[in-house]
Amino acid sequence: MQPLADRGPTLGRPFRRPGLRAAAFFLGLALLSAAAPGARRAAPLQASGPVGPTDEGDPILITGRLTTGNAFGLTFYNNGFLGNNMASRSPSGEYPVGSGEEHLVRAGLWIAGLYSTNASLEDADTLCSTATVDGYFGSSGRETESEFYPARTRILERSTLLESPAYDPARAKSEQDLLCVYHDDHPRPAQLHRPLHISVEQEILQFSFEPFDAILLLNYYITNNHPTNPIFDLYAGLYTEFASGWKGKHDEWPPSGWFRKKDIGYVDSLRLKTERHYTLDEGRCPSWVGCMLLGTRPDTIAAKTVSFNWWNWDPSGANPETPDLDVERFLTMSNGSRDATRGVEAPNNDPVMLLSVGPLGTASFVDPEGATRWILEPGDTLQVSFALLGGRPSPEAEPPRTAEEDLLFNAGWAQTAFDLNFRIPVPPPSPALHVVNSHERITLWWNDSPLAFVDPRSREQDFAGFRVYVSEVGKSEGFRLLLDADLVDSLGYDTGLARILAPEPLLVPSGDDTLRYPFRYDIDGVRDGFKYWVAVTSYDRGTNEIDPLESGIAQNRTFTIPGVQRDEVPERKVVVFPNPYRGDAAWDEDLLRDRYIWFAGLPPRCVIRIYTLSGDLVQTIDFDARTYGATNVRGIYDPDDVWNPAREVPKLSGSMAAWDLTTRKDQAIASGLYVFSVENLDGGRIERGKFLILK
Repeated sequence: MQPLADRGPTLGRPFRRPGLRAAAFFLGLALLSAAAPGARRAAPLQASGPVGPTDEGDPILITGRLTTGNAFGLTFYNNGFLGNNMASRSPSGEYPVGSGEEHLVRAGLWIAGLYSTNASLEDADTLCSTATVDGYFGSSGRETESEFYPARTRILERSTLLESPAYDPARAKSEQDLLCVYHDDHPRPAQLHRPLHISVEQEILQFSFEPFDAILLLNYYITNNHPTNPIFDLYAGLYTEFASGWKGKHDEWPPSGWFRKKDIGYVDSLRLKTERHYTLDEGRCPSWVGCMLLGTRPDTIAAKTVSFNWWNWDPSGANPETPDLDVERFLTMSNGSRDATRGVEAPNNDPVMLLSVGPLGTASFVDPEGATRWILEPGDTLQVSFALLGGRPSPEAEPPRTAEEDLLFNAGWAQTAFDLNFRIPVPPPSPALHVVNSHERITLWWNDSPLAFVDPRSREQDFAGFRVYVSEVGKSEGFRLLLDADLVDSLGYDTGLARILAPEPLLVPSGDDTLRYPFRYDIDGVRDGFKYWVAVTSYDRGTNEIDPLESGIAQNRTFTIPGVQRDEVPERKVVVFPNPYRGDAAWDEDLLRDRYIWFAGLPPRCVIRIYTLSGDLVQTIDFDARTYGATNVRGIYDPDDVWNPAREVPKLSGSMAAWDLTTRKDQAIASGLYVFSVENLDGGRIERGKFLILK
């Protein structure tokens, strides 16, 4: 088998995007959906129901979550606040995830309407509830940032993927649905906040395969919670403060230099607002970001007023153009404006944007002046949907696309997903993946569940093959195609699956069950102690109308670090590498706390003790092969980073442990010769050795 370094070019985008045949096919599906009986419903919508058990007896907390279902990374909170407000380096509109190209400071829903206590417009108050407004960066979705409050602490996850712990075929709409509920009856409201008495069920839908991997689909189900009072002429909008740049060049955070460097735009035909760094951050941030209005239900968007407004960021309210009061916000959301963006270019302005639609409701009437007015009756629910999406240079596309063209391309697919009520054609899911590490080798084992996948539209088993990818960068970037194995069916390469079918399947106990992995592939030529990310995808046969679809890398992407197993070490001795350690190892990152060395060939349960030559105890490491994940070494995994998903704990060989070169008092060690001992807890045997640190 070829060494890893000799295998093909790096693929910036390993998937094949649907071509023109796919575009025509999806468009046809969308037109059929729109023409179907009942596609335009006048009856009130039903919210999708409770998102989980109530927090009875427990305090309701404002909590955050990170999307992990595709290549658009977003931090969000259960009070409607989107983004992290640059309070941390966690993804906040990062696209592609892992690239360091960040785009969003903050975003959130605005809802305005005429609230009446006696079912009459004459005495109605103009009110507006906001999930965020102009504010200073650095805070992160705290209570004061939003006029909404979570109805429950829990953010619920659902998935259409069989292998997902959140698998819920009856209710899930995408590969990763993230749901939360909040309301504007805030228990500790701001002095000027007057509620509309509404609740919002927020859905974020994600698909990991192209072209949908660049898109977050946002559904908002807005319900009038008051038992008797209606809301007239409701408007809903998504406020966004975009600011783009590359995180990698900033040692200190947050990067205030990204402000006043925004190039914004608006595409009226797509209801799409866009932003990019006006110099692309000197070429380091070539991607673009956008936010688009997809539609409303029960009434269609064609009958509504769409408004695009921008103003210069103004948290103090000194700018007369800033909509600070509820009445001003209602007028802004309903003005039907399409603000010109020519001349807005940096560094003259620091724009924030609002895209809104209305009037919305579930019933209508004609007032004495002949105008149609809409009502959201008590207990009724309506839907408004947006999308957050990215675009990046795509030279591999046919034809090649610039970042702006790619953003517009993705926007078209986002609209198609909404028009199809998110029931888009999907590829077979990625298989369940099990990774085994050994000396200079990563062995991938996976199951055969994709072969039995039935396409929900054709009702046929249309699995065609597997693809294996590896990356030394991680997340969604830099994956290389190592293997394409397909069925012998006169389509594709006809390589057959026999070459990846193991003589005997790997059987792995899991609770009361045993997991069976019949397929195997060895990645040779890897380096012990280095980080790798691996994935196995599935693809289908395609049809006359649409090219083959491939599942997303994100579905089973696995972080792994190869290294020796105990029985691979001569005489089963513990070794340290690199030895000597000369200031930094090839895997080290820039900060001192991100540096480390490895102990390899460890027994399954042991205690590592590190001493100076004079016998002073420097550090102790407890090792258990069943649970150890190097989570105490920040250069591998930062346990204080609450945004790091559990699957980013690396898969190890079972006989390796890392040390971050710090003492028991959390101080950096000095140069010199060190002694170590390894006490085997199963038998008591003690091994000893030495290693040299040179700084």
